[in-house]
Amino acid sequence: MPNNNYWVIIPAFNEAKTLPTVLEKLNKLKVQYVVVDDGSKDATTQIAKQFCSHVLSHKINLGKGAALKTGCEYAFSNLQANGVIFFDADDQHDAQEIRLFTDALQDHDVVFGVRSFDAKMPLIRIMLNRLASVFLMLLFGAYIPDIPSGFKALSRRAYKKVVWHSTDYAVEMEIAARVAKYNIDYTTVPITTIYHKLDRGMTFIDTLYVLLQAIGWRFSL
Repeated sequence: MPNNNYWVIIPAFNEAKTLPTVLEKLNKLKVQYVVVDDGSKDATTQIAKQFCSHVLSHKINLGKGAALKTGCEYAFSNLQANGVIFFDADDQHDAQEIRLFTDALQDHDVVFGVRSFDAKMPLIRIMLNRLASVFLMLLFGAYIPDIPSGFKALSRRAYKKVVWHSTDYAVEMEIAARVAKYNIDYTTVPITTIYHKLDRGMTFIDTLYVLLQAIGWRFSL
């Protein structure tokens, strides 16, 4: 991995089953990472501590947005990170592709991972995914594909501009909205589409909730 002091941030909530696999892969690649246990009821924290020394824990579940912010603040303040890469704990990202993000951070402030909309992605997910991108374009004038993807990266400079208020899954849309609103330099990289559990992720109701929030951001940001 490029030695530019980039740190991977892994938000985890009750991910004891998949976390060992994820962290083993990262350790083999000698990736620097921080695990944020967001109030898990299982052994997520104990497992994470077996693999790395940078493990943070919320006493209660605060949401993905809160976990990502905790990890970013720690990485930028305590580890003097130049950039962070967000990486989910459910083994639905390819660790080998982290290099795509570290390479892209050399020339851009924000990097969005974009999955291919193929047979591996359920049709309803494709429709909701594209709806989010179109909605963002109508509100903020920029088309950013695959907004719900949790695989993305921010430079230190970008983080100061996009630091979010969302504590839940709306964080993905808020980051995209802030990038578009403030015209922050960004790029996209193709990532592998991996699904282990098709029932996970945002529902139609969740998507409507986030889109309503985006209308508010249009006037408040």
